Amino acid sequence: MDIIITHPDGKSHIGFLSKYVNHLKDMNFLREDLVFSIHSEQGTDSGVDTYFGLCTYPGRELRHRIDLKVYPKDIYPFGLIHWTGNDVVNRRLRILAESKGFRLDDTGLFPATHGSGGKRVSGSTSLKFNSEKEVFDFLGFPWLEPRERNI
Repeated sequence: MDIIITHPDGKSHIGFLSKYVNHLKDMNFLREDLVFSIHSEQGTDSGVDTYFGLCTYPGRELRHRIDLKVYPKDIYPFGLIHWTGNDVVNRRLRILAESKGFRLDDTGLFPATHGSGGKRVSGSTSLKFNSEKEVFDFLGFPWLEPRERNI
């Protein structure tokens, strides 16, 4: 189960994941931690907070994988694309971006430039978009609702 979270005010996501994970542990929903990294408070790794772990449903012991990602509002559309698209759609979008001189990942769409030896490197500042659809439109890829991306 993948869950991505943001807050429209662009600030309230900071520190949210630690509180949320503690709440889910208090409920005995989260049982085992695999990865837990907080970057929003330090301003590192694009400010994306991550929790990967195992959870159980009430009254059951079988564990299920759960991934929680908290994104700053300004890069949330890229997180949505990455986590709601299947691997085929994501790969096509990344290849299309590369063919147009960009690098696409879950934190942004970055202009690519040529470094020493002609090797392509990415710029450090992403283009800004307010929605997934704007990213699809910019790349010239037909818009697909998340439920339509399992191709």
